[in-house]
Amino acid sequence: MDRVAIKTHAKKQIKGKIFTLLAIYIIVALALGIVNFIPMVGSIAAIVVAGPIAYAFSKIYLDITKKGTEPKIEELLVGFKDDNFSRTFIAYLRYEVFVFLWSLLFIIPGIIKSIAYSQMYFLMVEDPKMDAATAQKKSMEIMEGHKGEYFILQLSFIPWFLLVGITFGIASIYVTPYIATANAEFYNKLKK
Repeated sequence: MDRVAIKTHAKKQIKGKIFTLLAIYIIVALALGIVNFIPMVGSIAAIVVAGPIAYAFSKIYLDITKKGTEPKIEELLVGFKDDNFSRTFIAYLRYEVFVFLWSLLFIIPGIIKSIAYSQMYFLMVEDPKMDAATAQKKSMEIMEGHKGEYFILQLSFIPWFLLVGITFGIASIYVTPYIATANAEFYNKLKK
């Protein structure tokens, strides 16, 4: 898989969409920040909404990469609609529990499994009837033979993370959507 082509295409796809994507991230950060300040209930609430939000981000970035559409703020709610909430909440729990258990063996098996499960939400977006267990299994299947490529793609973003640190987070206005778009584009290439 051509990592440079994926990253180049991702840059083109977010052009002109940065401010909408920034608004989406600010809304999520504020909402999660407020929720986390609620004593005792806050951290549980953050866990409950993590899956639906991850699903919404996956849909937003798949739409950008496949359709070239302008992201809409109301798409943040897609993970909470219909039966998406239960599917995505369970997907989040499965991902976290399985990665944690594999990490108990040592850190490397946990990293490998987190990469193997990395496509779960994209799969669930494309098939709204797919349950969490099936998404986890299919993610492992499509990542078979591609985990190294995905890992190298993630490593290639290290200079961007350093830029975010140097600019005290300001560069994340561009870097976060860029990385998310590149990950969605990686998924599209996998499916081909």
